[in-house]
Amino acid sequence: MSGYHDIGGLPAGPIPQVELPFQHWEKQAEAIRNLLGDSARRVVSLDEIRHGFESFGLDKYQRYSFYRRRLEAMIDTLIAKGLFSREEFEAALGGVQARWSMPCRED
Repeated sequence: MSGYHDIGGLPAGPIPQVELPFQHWEKQAEAIRNLLGDSARRVVSLDEIRHGFESFGLDKYQRYSFYRRRLEAMIDTLIAKGLFSREEFEAALGGVQARWSMPCRED
């Protein structure tokens, strides 16, 4: 049985043949994931991240972009491992947003 994330072979219309540039935050998220998953640290594996975003549920999965799914799954995995709490993460995020005058994160 296929999950909602396994859409290979389903009708979806034409695939855009346009290469989109990486956004800066996407590069940063991928760099952090690479560091956390490298052979020296092994804090978060790619399999754990994939399991994370495959467990989001259809609405959340479809709402997020590829890199946003990876980022959210990485955060969820780090919280599940007890490296920090959701409250600590939200407080740190709020501090960064205040320093950079960024709008609040939308879910």
